[in-house]
Amino acid sequence: MESKLDSQLTLINPEPPLELVLEKSSTPLNTRLLVDGKPRYKVSTVDRDANITDVTDLRTNEVVATIRRRSFFSDKVKFPRRFGGKSVKKEDWMTEVKLNTGHEAWVINSESGKFLWRWDRALRMVLTPENDTDQILAFVKDEPPVFALCVKRSAEGSLDEIIPGFMILEHRLRMDTKSLRIADGWGANERSTPWGTPLS
Repeated sequence: MESKLDSQLTLINPEPPLELVLEKSSTPLNTRLLVDGKPRYKVSTVDRDANITDVTDLRTNEVVATIRRRSFFSDKVKFPRRFGGKSVKKEDWMTEVKLNTGHEAWVINSESGKFLWRWDRALRMVLTPENDTDQILAFVKDEPPVFALCVKRSAEGSLDEIIPGFMILEHRLRMDTKSLRIADGWGANERSTPWGTPLS
């Protein structure tokens, strides 16, 4: 059992988050996630139409999540260890909402509770409990050449849901940014990112 002194030390010197570095930061839907330089997870989208993305735990070679994008029906996600191993509609698992600020956010309806992904000016995007948005469970470290998903150690048990949520939003952000650049003819001064900063 943790002693009072241990608790005080933990508060003063919290354990650093797990840092999952994208090996290929330019292709988040096809990359390995490295921990201390060693592959821990693989994200792969290898079908011809790029509609199916698998997240594989390389320690066990187990597919821990699958995302299926569909043109005429709802996208689906599947977590072998959650929801009875059945596919669920993506919008039921990851529901888009509007914050009081007017910005987009996404509620993750997990078996372990409700969590919130939102854009962040300093940390790109963050994951928090829905009812405690000051408690950051995951965020992005964007310090070239390092681009990483950082996850609080206490949330490691939910990586099978955290990684897909991050990948979905990162892909969306990049596609939206690309569309804005094209719309502006690469003159991005009039356009901005979801958190309000001009495109560079």
